[in-house]
Amino acid sequence: MLARTYDLVRFEKLNIKNMTRSVKGTIEQPGKNVRQKAGLNRAILAQGWGLLRQRTEHKAPGGVEDVPAPYTSLRCSACGWIDKNSRKSQAEFCCSSCGFICNADTNAATNVAAGQGGIPRPRRSAGVGGTTPPQQRSSVREPQPPWVGIPLF
Repeated sequence: MLARTYDLVRFEKLNIKNMTRSVKGTIEQPGKNVRQKAGLNRAILAQGWGLLRQRTEHKAPGGVEDVPAPYTSLRCSACGWIDKNSRKSQAEFCCSSCGFICNADTNAATNVAAGQGGIPRPRRSAGVGGTTPPQQRSSVREPQPPWVGIPLF
């Protein structure tokens, strides 16, 4: 269905092998929350994320892209600002720059769909000696039209 419906399908490039590694420890001194981690590992592996990506590539060769996972959940999908303080909780995202409020998973999915991830954008500088606060805007900049759709940076 994905291959027939969409020309391009993007997947977040997750290291599933590292995500499902065992909790460190020995028999004498086991790691913490071993049973919970084992249950999480089973749930991740049961979803078949790697197989879904592989089968989609077989059905739509050249129509599958991997988006680097770093910063997809910390980047604002409205303005592109990356700040770890924007992620208020596991479920809430509130951009510290533009004030955009969204579900954190929806924000990350929008970034993956736009191909936004990996290397963060450079911080805005205020010349020598620091950075501009995120809320300040230049007064000499011309008015910009409102964004329509997913911004591409």
